[in-house]
Amino acid sequence: MNALAGSSPAITATRDGRFPDRPGFDRSWEELLQTSSTWRDLDCGQYLAAWCGYAPDHVVEKFAGVNHVGVYMGDYDSDDQVFGWNAYLNDLRASGRITTVEMGPSYISPRQYGTPGWWNSIALADGRVIEMFACRRFGPWADRSADERGRLMSHVAIDVHTDADVRYLLDVLDRDVDHLENIAFTESDELGHTYGHLRNNDSGSVLEIVYEAPRGGTGQGDDGGH
Repeated sequence: MNALAGSSPAITATRDGRFPDRPGFDRSWEELLQTSSTWRDLDCGQYLAAWCGYAPDHVVEKFAGVNHVGVYMGDYDSDDQVFGWNAYLNDLRASGRITTVEMGPSYISPRQYGTPGWWNSIALADGRVIEMFACRRFGPWADRSADERGRLMSHVAIDVHTDADVRYLLDVLDRDVDHLENIAFTESDELGHTYGHLRNNDSGSVLEIVYEAPRGGTGQGDDGGH
């Protein structure tokens, strides 16, 4: 999937920088499904090479495929906008189109970018996980361009084979590539996930590395780290 090289998961809501309004929810949902489908078969080694210019065998051999995509939905002015989207997702769950819906406050946006935010995470019946992010239009965050805000919050999350692989890859990539920075790491959260986020400070884009311990249920992605 060379067409994805150097890009981040996105929908058109990201391009104008504003969270979609209620009439735009249906279109946003369809775009999210398409984005997830497009990224699910990503060649992770090729993507890493394009993303940061560094993909040696001892790094790529740790990859097990795509865990989930994270998509920035745009800036909101009121929490009610994000709560409305969560209600919409729960309606989709009630109709059987989604198996699980979870929501919580952002971990990264206040610490890294000085503004509060929210995440929603869903699992589809086929096991795909989509995470959606939104930040309040506030302070220096609002001065960034819409494209930059989208790149900083959207990402693909790459699965690895063991929990130790996460720490190994974060350390190796942070050490060996000058323009990469490890901005978050969580070890064995309440769902058994270990994960971390790397930011490419040249492109202003993010990559997540995640290990998901085997468990029953849907295989939901890592929610708490956002």
